[in-house]
Amino acid sequence: MTDGERTPAISVVVPTHDVVEWVDDCLTSMLDDQDVDLEVVVVDDGSRDGTWERVTARAAADPRVRAFRAPGVGGGQARNFGVEQARGEFLAFADGDDLVPRGAYAAMLASARSSGSDMVVGDFLKFSALQTWSPTARWTGFAERAQGLTLTDRPQLVRNRACWNRLFRMQFWREQAIAYPSVPRSNDIVPMVTALVAARTIDVVPDVVYLYRERPGGTSMTAQASADAAVASYLTQELLCARLLGAVESDQLAATYWQMVLNADGWVHLRRYARGAQTPGEASMVPALLSELLSLRRVYTFTHLRPERQAVYALGTLGEVQLAREVLDASGDGGLTPVPMDPVRAIHAIQAAAGTGLLDERAQRALAYALVVENVAGRSTPITEAEATELVALAAPHAQWFTTSVAPVERPQDRLARAALVAGDVRALREAARGAEPQVVETLVVTRTVAQIELRPPAGLAPGTALELRAYKPGRPETQRSVGRVRPEGDRWCARVGASALPSEGTWALELLVAAPDGEMQVPLVVERSAVRLRGGRLGRLTVRGKGSGQVSATLFRRPSVVRRAVRALRRR
Repeated sequence: MTDGERTPAISVVVPTHDVVEWVDDCLTSMLDDQDVDLEVVVVDDGSRDGTWERVTARAAADPRVRAFRAPGVGGGQARNFGVEQARGEFLAFADGDDLVPRGAYAAMLASARSSGSDMVVGDFLKFSALQTWSPTARWTGFAERAQGLTLTDRPQLVRNRACWNRLFRMQFWREQAIAYPSVPRSNDIVPMVTALVAARTIDVVPDVVYLYRERPGGTSMTAQASADAAVASYLTQELLCARLLGAVESDQLAATYWQMVLNADGWVHLRRYARGAQTPGEASMVPALLSELLSLRRVYTFTHLRPERQAVYALGTLGEVQLAREVLDASGDGGLTPVPMDPVRAIHAIQAAAGTGLLDERAQRALAYALVVENVAGRSTPITEAEATELVALAAPHAQWFTTSVAPVERPQDRLARAALVAGDVRALREAARGAEPQVVETLVVTRTVAQIELRPPAGLAPGTALELRAYKPGRPETQRSVGRVRPEGDRWCARVGASALPSEGTWALELLVAAPDGEMQVPLVVERSAVRLRGGRLGRLTVRGKGSGQVSATLFRRPSVVRRAVRALRRR
C-alpha cells in the first residue's frame, strides 16, 4: 500500500510480530508526536494475533503508513525488506511494541542536516508496567551534544548496539550495503558496529529518542530462541563484531569493547548458557564459538575479571556446563546466597579451567582459596576421611595454590586448612573443618553511618580472650578485614561498625574472631530479623537488605555516598 509520490525526510522501518496490544500506541507515537515529514514502513513477520489487520487499518486511514507482508521469516529479513521499500532521505528503525518520544526524530534530523554526518545517535530509556529506568545512566557516551565525531573520538558509542535509537543517512546505508543477518538472536549488533566503523562522522544528541518496552516472559522478538541456540547466535555475531573492531587501531576502543563484552553482553549470554537446559544428544556450538571469541580477547581486560568469571568463561569453552553452574552458585551469582561447592568438584573445576590457558596463577589461587579452603574450613562438622584423602591427593600437584593466603586478613580455620593441604596431612585437614556454631546477635541497630551490635559472649569464654569483629564480601575472601573491637558492657558484648570501615559498596557479612590463649576461631554471626532496627533513613550510608524472616546471616549493606547517588539520579532523569 503506497501513495507512489512522496519522498519523505525519514523512513521508519517497523517489523511486527504478534504485537496487537501495543502496535497502535507505537504508530501513534510516530504519526502524531513527531513534527517531521516521515513515512512508516511496517513489515509484518507472520503475526497471528490481529496485528496485520490493525496495521492495514491504520494504513488505509493514513497514507504515511505503508504495510507489507514479510517475504521470509525473522526480524532481520523483515527489516531488510523494509529498507528496500523505504523512500526517505534518512532511515530509522523501531520495534512494533515500543514508543518514540515527542520530538525525537526532529532532534536527530536537525543535527544530521546541520552537520552532514552519516549517523545520529540519541539516548534511550527502558520501561515496563511497573517502572522506567535508564540503562545508560552510568555511560558518558550520551552526556553532551556533539557533531562530527568518529568512533575512536568517542569509543563509548560501541557500548550501545541497538538499531532503534539512531538515524542514518539513507545514501550511507545503501553505499555500505549494510544488512541484517537472519539469525535467531542479536541480529542488530553487526549492522550497528559496521555503521559505527564505516561512518565518516557521527553526531550525538543527549535527548531521549526511544522508549524500549521490557515485556515479561519470552514473547518479544528478541526472546524467541532456546538458551543454546540463542547463545550460539549471539556468539556468531559477536565474533564478527570483534573482527570488525579489531581492525581499528585504538587501544581505548578495544578496552571499551572488551569490557562491555566480558562484563556485560557476553557475560549475560554465558550465564544463560550455563543456567539453561541442554538438549540431550545434541552437540552444542557454544564451546567452539566461545573459544574462538576468547582467542581475540584483550588479555589485560580478561585477567582483571573476577576469578570466578574467568573460570566460568574457561569452563564454557570446554562445554562443562554443570561445573560452570556450580561455580556460579558458589559465587552468589545474581545476588543470591552462595551455595558451597563440593571441594572435590571445585578442584576438578579449577584444574579444567586452568588447562585452557585462560586463567593466570593469581586467578587459580583465588579460586582454590574461595572454593576449597573456605569451604572445608567453614563446615560445622568435619569432612570424612575419604573426602580428606581425595582432597589431599588432588591438591598435591597444585601446592602453589595453597602456599599463601589471598586475603590480607585470614581466618584461623582457613590458615589451618590451607597448611594441611600443602603438607598433605589428612588428619589436620579433618581437624580444620571443625567450625564453630554461629553466634546469635541479640540486637543490630543501623543508623545513617554506624551499625551497633550487641551479643552475649560465647559460652565457656576463657579469661584473657579477645573478640574482634570482621567483615567480608560473600564469595570474596580477599576482602576480609577487621572492622572493630568487641568490648564488654554489662552482661553484653558490644561493637560498632562505621560505614568508613567498609571500603566499597555492596553487602558485607559479619563474623566474630575469638582469640583465646589456647587458639583462635572465627565464628559466623546470625540475627533474627525482628532484632534488626533501621534508623538511618533513605540517606543513610548503611542499611540491611533482604525481606526474609527468622534467623538470617548478619550482614550490612553499604550504600554509595549521597553525592554519588545524587549524580546517578540526575543522570537517570
